[in-house]
Amino acid sequence: ESGEFKSLADFCDRVDLRAVNRRSLESLIHCGAFDKIASNRNQLIHDLAFVYDWAQSRARDRSSGQGNLLDLLGISSNGSKANKNGYDAPKAPPVADLPPQEKLKFEKELLGFYVSDHPLQSLRKSTQVLAPINLAQLGDYKEDTILCAVVMINNIKKVTTKKGDSMAILQIEDLTGQVEAIVFPKSYERVNPLLITDARLIIWGKVDRKEEKAKLILDDAEPVETVQLVMVELDPQQATTIEEQHRLRGILKEQCPDKEKAKIPVVAIVQSGDARKLVRFGRQFWVQDCRTTVQALNNARFLAHIQMLTGV
Repeated sequence: ESGEFKSLADFCDRVDLRAVNRRSLESLIHCGAFDKIASNRNQLIHDLAFVYDWAQSRARDRSSGQGNLLDLLGISSNGSKANKNGYDAPKAPPVADLPPQEKLKFEKELLGFYVSDHPLQSLRKSTQVLAPINLAQLGDYKEDTILCAVVMINNIKKVTTKKGDSMAILQIEDLTGQVEAIVFPKSYERVNPLLITDARLIIWGKVDRKEEKAKLILDDAEPVETVQLVMVELDPQQATTIEEQHRLRGILKEQCPDKEKAKIPVVAIVQSGDARKLVRFGRQFWVQDCRTTVQALNNARFLAHIQMLTGV
């Protein structure tokens, strides 16, 4: 009736607060309903503590007839003057906005789905170095194929086996879909502390196609924020000399004779003039321990260092 809402105060002043309580407004803010008005949701939550009482006071003034006269005079019942967006409502001191992950958590809790983004979207570029699969394509892989994926845990069902061992059945998702992941007792002992709803993980496992819908047998997992890479800096001569390439590959193979335990990718940084190119080694050259690999490479006159995945 009076056009678009110009602020949180304008909204609270114009709606019937008997129908929209404070908790409902908090939920609307956390869901992003006011993002077009003000993108700092945390500021709006803090402002609401003041604005809601202010708007209720104005509603009481209007119901008693006092508000109409004051509105005509351009002042509020507490003496504040009107501005172009309405009356000067009280505000909280400035505060920083909520972290993106916390915003998304509120959206999921209140709506059951994400609105403004997906928690894994910001990781899409950096995690490509791991060559993760898309969960939507899990059924395309053969039985027992070893793979990794970047996922979030949606649901955790803990199970006790007949022998009394603990295991878990997870519902996991990525940007393409959702699948079920089974964590058998041996793996459960290792990864149990990481199994938290909404946790963002890099997981390693095998494809299980015994039933109609493919599942993932989870072997290991690590929080995305703690995943490390081995970075090897190569000059043009090292990158193009066959002998140097064989020597480098030989060192990497020595670092993990058991390939099922190799979960650390190796990335070459090829520098040529001002150009810098990242080259990912195949999974057969992944290693088991960052520190020993870097030491072995440095001893062999290859310049290597450890880098966090999210910093690539």
